[in-house]
Amino acid sequence: MNKEEKLLWENVRDFKLDHPEEDYGFSIKLSYENNWSIKFTEDAILEYKKFMFLAAVSKKMVSPSHIIDIVWHLHLTFSESYQQFCDLLGKNIKHIPSTGRVGEQENLANAVSFTADKYEKYFKTKNEVIWTTQSFEDNIQINKVDERLNNIIDDKSKLLLIGLVLLIPAVMLWKPILLMIDNPGFVTITLFAFLGLIGILDIVIGYSVKKAFEELIFKNPYLRKLTKEEIIEVAEQSLHKLVLYKCNDLFDKSFLKVSDEDDKAAVSLKKTRTEEEDVYENAVLNYIERFPDDSLRVAINEIKNKSLFKRLSNVADLIIDKVLHSKELIQGKIYALILLFVFYSFIFSRLIIGFLRQKPLSVLMIVTIALLVISYWYFSTVYQRKLKRKFLSEINSYIDTKDDYLRKIINNEHIILVGTLTVLLGNQLSKAKGSSNWFFGDSSCTTSCSSSCSSCSSCSSCSSCGGCGGD
Repeated sequence: MNKEEKLLWENVRDFKLDHPEEDYGFSIKLSYENNWSIKFTEDAILEYKKFMFLAAVSKKMVSPSHIIDIVWHLHLTFSESYQQFCDLLGKNIKHIPSTGRVGEQENLANAVSFTADKYEKYFKTKNEVIWTTQSFEDNIQINKVDERLNNIIDDKSKLLLIGLVLLIPAVMLWKPILLMIDNPGFVTITLFAFLGLIGILDIVIGYSVKKAFEELIFKNPYLRKLTKEEIIEVAEQSLHKLVLYKCNDLFDKSFLKVSDEDDKAAVSLKKTRTEEEDVYENAVLNYIERFPDDSLRVAINEIKNKSLFKRLSNVADLIIDKVLHSKELIQGKIYALILLFVFYSFIFSRLIIGFLRQKPLSVLMIVTIALLVISYWYFSTVYQRKLKRKFLSEINSYIDTKDDYLRKIINNEHIILVGTLTVLLGNQLSKAKGSSNWFFGDSSCTTSCSSSCSSCSSCSSCSSCGGCGGD
């Protein structure tokens, strides 16, 4: 780069696409609508700025990647910001959609090659993920199993049908053994076998979850760059808890306090906050300022539905879904299902044989129902706990554990939310007198788009991109 180009790039790099008063600004909208992690979104925006710089300094057409094109489409809907960006670049950069005209593919191929050469000249090494993948999800690589097997494992009705069919030969196999065991002995054997089964399942599930997360995190660098809020959401799978943590932090920092008047939680302005403060905490404070008469319980339910928070759950759900459909975890599920079938075929064979021989079955039925209930409880709680613990143990070496809640979650410590729980007992929220205007403002999707012109819809509807034109 020459001196002028270097200065231009520095200005382009530092151009703000987000503003502190926006509650649904550019980055939040981009990550929320595309299910991108925060770091992936930041890198996509950076590569978009590099692409636009190349467009500004080039006399020929340059072509973006699919990810960069998504960023570009969204920026076009922010008309005022896009115009300011073009003014900064010193060039009115036009978006030219692909139309399938004769010779277009050749022109596009030339533009792609030209862009690659220009990028190498000015920026050296590309971010290959942003320039080659189609989405954040595509970037998350897993070892896959056959899709048909995956569908069977996910379909409870098919699993039940397979179990009922296999139960017929199982009864015949178990019959000689069962006829040698009396009722008291059978119940005792069943209970000890169940304890052994739980122990084995715990090992099988724990190992399969551990291997799944090992593979997932090792293969995918963006999962090693998750923010603390994203990590907490993947581990807890509860935006409600995350908002509670943020509320309690505000009480601890004296930004929220229980007012002496009317038993309400008030906004305390004892300290000065800056734009660099926690955006999630600012979202909480902003809501309290706008809706001072809402109870904290209502406020938390409303706040967790903001796109700022929901984008975290989108990414968390994507990661968990990938793990649940990974080869390692599917194999673990198969082993677990085989063990469960062997155990319960033993019990149900006893019930069937006893029924055919007209034996009393009341005690055995009570024991069977109790074991089924315990099994359901175990898998509905332990399975989620295993996902949480193994994810945190694998991600631990890549993250900064200075955050108090994240550290406690990783160390499996009990978290007491003193300030928040005090208000949840029934107090309401109220804005303290003399509040100054340092909260982040609130806006909806409509507000975010209000600065754009009627051409927004046409810009965002382009199905593909051919590149950018000149002046």
